[in-house]
Amino acid sequence: MANTGGAVQDTQPGTQTQNTGLWSQIESQPVDNVIWGRLYAKNLKIKSLGTKNALPLIPRSASSSYDLCNEEFKAGRNETNDLCIGKAHLPDKILSRISKVHFSLKKDLTDMSSPTYIYDESRNGTFLNGLLIGHQKKMIIKNDDIIALSHPTYKALVYKDLTPCEAKGLPKEISESYYVGRKLGSGACGVVHLVYDTKTCTPYAMKHVVKNMLAECSKPKILNDPQRVMNEVNIMKSLEHPCVIKMHDIVNRPDSVYMVLEFMKGGDLLTRITSNKFLSEKTSKLFFLQMCHAVKYLHAKGITHRDLKPDNILLENDDEETLLKVSDFGLSKFVQKDSVMRTLCGTPLYVAPEVLSTGGKGSYTRKVDIWSLGVVLFTMLSGTLPFSDEYGSPATEQIKRAKFSFRHRSWRAVSAPAKKLIYDILTVDPITRPSLDVILNSTWMRDQEVIQKAEKLMGIKITGTKKPSTSDIENNNEKIFAEPPKKRQRTK
Repeated sequence: MANTGGAVQDTQPGTQTQNTGLWSQIESQPVDNVIWGRLYAKNLKIKSLGTKNALPLIPRSASSSYDLCNEEFKAGRNETNDLCIGKAHLPDKILSRISKVHFSLKKDLTDMSSPTYIYDESRNGTFLNGLLIGHQKKMIIKNDDIIALSHPTYKALVYKDLTPCEAKGLPKEISESYYVGRKLGSGACGVVHLVYDTKTCTPYAMKHVVKNMLAECSKPKILNDPQRVMNEVNIMKSLEHPCVIKMHDIVNRPDSVYMVLEFMKGGDLLTRITSNKFLSEKTSKLFFLQMCHAVKYLHAKGITHRDLKPDNILLENDDEETLLKVSDFGLSKFVQKDSVMRTLCGTPLYVAPEVLSTGGKGSYTRKVDIWSLGVVLFTMLSGTLPFSDEYGSPATEQIKRAKFSFRHRSWRAVSAPAKKLIYDILTVDPITRPSLDVILNSTWMRDQEVIQKAEKLMGIKITGTKKPSTSDIENNNEKIFAEPPKKRQRTK
């Protein structure tokens, strides 16, 4: 639900009627207030002291519900609270355990898709669905959650969330553990929502990718083996590198994949490039250095990304020099190669020529990631793509021949070593395409000032890269094809 504009004004509480209802009465309420939630009486009956009679906690009446429209709602014994709990509603023994302010609810009215937080203000405890929140701690309260006071069995209120949710039909593992907030972005590769862990309140980014069902039906059954899938999940959740997005959770379904990832406030690299037209050579080098170390780490763990592009590179904050993290490294493990390369990700402008030549189904190696890194570097430095259908011939044909040029005026300010590195990387033959060690030891990358900045951002030492051997330079110890390699096509 969108805000109606500006901050919503607080309503002024009127005088409470004498023990005739639990709720503070509201004299008036501006019509433009947005009602984002509602509290209902649970009607739990608690025995009064010394009698066999039962007194309802909240009577069944028009006053047994309360509309929430302000930024904060307070409940407790204090008469100034929005909800005042008095003697008519609880026996003295129980009432004595209710604090002046027992709990509060808070909502950010500038973002109606944000979660509602419940704060435990009492030392005797506020419980949400039977779980103790903890003094001066908070949790996220969701639709139909039950609030209990002082003891988990004293179920007092039911919360109703009146803000619409975009994400529908979520798996139980997601809907029970996370609050789904606003949409962060969407594209050919899926939809990303901001989500929150309901217990820790930690924000995450959840990417939902719909699989190509036709392609999935033709897959061998062994690829969908549950044990194999869980092994892959455990590998990806165990990855630890400052430039690799931490995968917090993943839910794999026959038709969809839900990946819960670190939330990066700086957005994606594509947005950063387009908003600046292009990036300076120093900034590009800083980002590229981090990318190379991230991909090197993934390769060491046996993971080939297969879909490196600016959309999948995320930034920690809006600073010009910021930590960068590679995302979506696990997608290819759960979605068929063909789907990732073509159906999901649209025009394959960042895909290596050997992938196009085999239609995404042939035998190729981690060198496909190195090609993609070269395209990303080209894009950062110039704000343009090396290959495009707008350049007079189909982009796929340009990629297969590695036909590109440095025509754009932005290249005038780029150094010769940077251009040489791009030329070396964008080589058709994967055997002669440089390895990551070769790239990291290239003239352009041996910039101590940039290396030191990267080390500070990453929190690790990355200097002293082992010089690659001759065999690494030639073929990186990988067998690509059984047939002889083709010669590199020259750029016309």
